[in-house]
Amino acid sequence: MNYILVADKQEADNVRIPKEVENETEIIVLGIGGPAVLRTLSPLLLNGKFTANDRFFNIGYVGSNEFPIGTVVSVGESHREFPSVKFPEKIHIVDPKSKVKCYTSNDFVENTQHTGVFDMELYTLACLFPNIKSIKIISDNLNFKDWKHVDIKDAWGYANKLFADLLTTKTLDKIS
Repeated sequence: MNYILVADKQEADNVRIPKEVENETEIIVLGIGGPAVLRTLSPLLLNGKFTANDRFFNIGYVGSNEFPIGTVVSVGESHREFPSVKFPEKIHIVDPKSKVKCYTSNDFVENTQHTGVFDMELYTLACLFPNIKSIKIISDNLNFKDWKHVDIKDAWGYANKLFADLLTTKTLDKIS
């Protein structure tokens, strides 16, 4: 089974599932942030919904101080973004071919010492599903006020093409 994990209904409404995997693919709307991920997925994990053969995909919006708005990226590494935490945390490799670093925070990131993309769910998802793949669409350049006014629907066409390539490939290595 393929599970597409998204933060909100707007992201879910933009995902296009290829016909050849439609019957073996489910979209799960998680809610925004790590606590919402855990609240949504905990009962499913405890009830044995997922198997070792399942594949997990995350697609959605991120902020970035590296890429322009509307850019679509495959995440290479998943990190935590907690400026006050000084101890090292595990880095999850999501796509070894990509150099894009995604930093997950509990809040909207507007200031950071890192360069990359910034979300609120991927690190939690990568802790739960080590084989997850993630495609992100840049929705803002770390400005909360601008984020609500950006129209990036055109980026979904390319994101869905990359996503379809992942979904219809039996291995998780293939991505441009």
